[in-house]
Amino acid sequence: MTTSEKIETLDVINKLPDELLISIFKLLPLESLLHSENVCKRWRKLVQDKTLWKNIVLVYSGKPGQSEDCHRNIEILLSHSELVHCLKLQYVYNYSLSKLIAGYCDNLISLELVMCSINKSFGDDITKWPNLKKLNLKNSVYHNMPVEMEISYNKFKYLEYLALSDFGLSSTNCNDLLQCKYLSHILIEKIKNLNLDFVRELICSKQNILETLHIYGGAAVDDHCLQLLSQCRQLKDLAITRCENLKDEGLVALANLQQIKHLQIWNNKNFTEKNLLRTLSSPNIIKLETLSLSKIENISPVIVDVISEYYKNLKFLAVYQCRNIVNTDYEKQLKSKFRNIDVVLY
Repeated sequence: MTTSEKIETLDVINKLPDELLISIFKLLPLESLLHSENVCKRWRKLVQDKTLWKNIVLVYSGKPGQSEDCHRNIEILLSHSELVHCLKLQYVYNYSLSKLIAGYCDNLISLELVMCSINKSFGDDITKWPNLKKLNLKNSVYHNMPVEMEISYNKFKYLEYLALSDFGLSSTNCNDLLQCKYLSHILIEKIKNLNLDFVRELICSKQNILETLHIYGGAAVDDHCLQLLSQCRQLKDLAITRCENLKDEGLVALANLQQIKHLQIWNNKNFTEKNLLRTLSSPNIIKLETLSLSKIENISPVIVDVISEYYKNLKFLAVYQCRNIVNTDYEKQLKSKFRNIDVVLY
């Protein structure tokens, strides 16, 4: 394309309204977006529109082999710090470095520290960003145990998404979550020893908005909790790691989850084959995209046959350590039964 053709093309594009150009910019990768800043003054102004940057996640990784990308992203962070709204740090094992990098960003609405080291000052440090909508600490490590880290979640009135490792939520601050009226994604499956009454109250407080709940379970979840969850009409993703205390009364309530797409229920000897079959055959449940039934003792070949025949949307199935499946002749048939499923674990 000649220079005159490029100018003519630019003139045609510049006849588009700002809103449409911003919509086009949203489709560009970050590197192309930054190049667009240098085209003309109008494009520079539009590329720096805040609504555009709210969907861009800037990533810094301490993982070996990714230094080139990280250095480039640090340069972007320094030159566009006011525009960076979403920051993800991963594999950063020096909390001082994480704090330094995040400290350049005054307008964060999403902060993710994944596989990072965190110290006790973190609870105070994040108060710098009262408009946080997403806080993700998945698989990060807190080095000041047994001293609890106190995060005052009630200071983040716009919080929508919370994912924790095995710290950050205790009896002293758990009730803060009840005050986060927009909190619809709660992933706390590594937090143990939560109070049953708190969990019930948490579900009730989010019944109209809850979309994701990953929880450890154990003594903190009972059949009444599952009945309450069955009334959460927006719930799409439910995972309960320890289900030892749950019985058929709670299990059958899951059939009422109208929007459920992802279901994990692990570790149970109480669910009967009859009610497992009843629940897993229900019209709502057969729409699942992922299903994990690991260590559910009474999962039988009959139940797995139903799954293989009727679950047309299923892409992931786990029946790990289900004693009626593993080490049997039926186990040898599983691969042929689930040829259309991406992953089957058993």
